[in-house]
Amino acid sequence: MGITIKGLKCGHKDIQYGFQTSPDSAGGVSVAGTIVNNGTKTIKYIVLRFVPYNRVQDPVSCTIRDTSEYGLQCTGPIAPNASYSFFGENMWYNHSIVTVRVTRAEIEYMDGTKETIPGSKIPLEAGGGGCYVATAVYGSYDCPQVWTLRRYRDDTLAETWYGRLFIRVYYAVSPTLVKWFGRTGWFKKLWKGKLDRMVANLNAEGVEDTPYEDRFWK
Repeated sequence: MGITIKGLKCGHKDIQYGFQTSPDSAGGVSVAGTIVNNGTKTIKYIVLRFVPYNRVQDPVSCTIRDTSEYGLQCTGPIAPNASYSFFGENMWYNHSIVTVRVTRAEIEYMDGTKETIPGSKIPLEAGGGGCYVATAVYGSYDCPQVWTLRRYRDDTLAETWYGRLFIRVYYAVSPTLVKWFGRTGWFKKLWKGKLDRMVANLNAEGVEDTPYEDRFWK
């Protein structure tokens, strides 16, 4: 039941380079991703509510509207097992924003019933080839910790045959683990300490934690 959000990211659309995971020159921050309807009923309307965060993971507000949480309404119908791509342009203006988190989803179904799902109950999956466990632990594919791990994957692991083998095995196993356990407290607690230490070591070795676009590798 419920929904999954895939490939959640914040930033801005650049005419030449496509979606960039950073505010635009005016501080405008947009949100993009894909909703997957995991339920048995067709969604008529869904409002996704987000809160933006800065590099030290504190919530921040729009410097123009002076509000933090902002909602994006999506109009269906979204049938069971179907997906819906969304894009909310310039939802906030603030140069310090580096990531967003879903606070809740307010859903109205075609049969007239309604449901509100808290953000903690909405699985997040990376788009393309993503860091599934880290995304579940940190709540976003675009945050300093996951940027660090994505750089390590692309710049170090992907450069050797055994690193690429590890990545392929990880991508074969981790999506199922996250689907089953990613929303549980014990799963996040189990991995957070290990990932925190790994990220800290990588940062100490010079791996950056700034916004990053994935590199495709074979």
